Amino acid sequence: MQIACIDLGTNTFHLLVVSVHDKRFTELYRKREYVILAEDGIDTIGRKPIERAKAAVLNFKQSLHKFKPDRLRIIGTEALRRASNGQEITDFIIEHLRESPEIISGHQEAELIYKGTQLMIDLSVGDFCIMDIGGGSVEFILSSAGEITFIQSFKVGVTVLYNAFHKSEPISEIEISHLVDFLSSELKPLLEYLGHSAGNISLIGASGSYEVLQSILEGEVNRSDISRFSINEFYTLSTTLIAKNKEERSQIKGLPAERVNMIVVAFLLISFVLDTGKFKDIVVSPYALKEGVLSEMM
Repeated sequence: MQIACIDLGTNTFHLLVVSVHDKRFTELYRKREYVILAEDGIDTIGRKPIERAKAAVLNFKQSLHKFKPDRLRIIGTEALRRASNGQEITDFIIEHLRESPEIISGHQEAELIYKGTQLMIDLSVGDFCIMDIGGGSVEFILSSAGEITFIQSFKVGVTVLYNAFHKSEPISEIEISHLVDFLSSELKPLLEYLGHSAGNISLIGASGSYEVLQSILEGEVNRSDISRFSINEFYTLSTTLIAKNKEERSQIKGLPAERVNMIVVAFLLISFVLDTGKFKDIVVSPYALKEGVLSEMM
């Protein structure tokens, strides 16, 4: 049996097709399309992003026609939750894929990310904080000995941060200061929770921003690979990268062209969380929301 999932993210649309046998899946096909829905703001999606989204859907349609999965789920996240004209994309998907997207809440998104991460990393022993950085929102799921202790979605995605704070190249100290003030306010529930925790937590990164960390420090990696980095390794790379302008960043090996703009605010966001001093290392998980959806489907 074959099943498929489409993740309609704010920055990227993903298609994943797998074959299922005995409650396990084998990846058959994976496709990522950069759409950057919030390029002109997240409350109203611009015409160019809408056209990119439609083109991505048509590309997925061709792939789905080739594989003909038995079941398909389509998941919409922050941009489609918030945008006043997101229905245009939804209607286009219904017309061409004959399947209605599920526009899930931030809490549901976080739960799916947890389920997906569980398939790759044993969360039953130790303390973990899963952090999935999207374009429109960021999900945090903290667990201890396999039990979720904190779960929340925050509207601090990298496209939101980039549009609001990254105006100069390289980003200025005053822009960084304003971004930190914003995060201090928006992430207050997370900061309060971490303030009462004992620390020694592994930060599990499940997103394209963490894939950049992985690809720069380790080079090309397989989708089944889990990477582990020290906090100092991240800070060293982050300090260097944040000081560079856009042209200089574009020359960094392992940094995809599509990530050059927003990687600065992404690394500043990760640094902000690490600065709480509660984390012992960073683990990069290749599984997240899509795999969580497939887990439910199985």
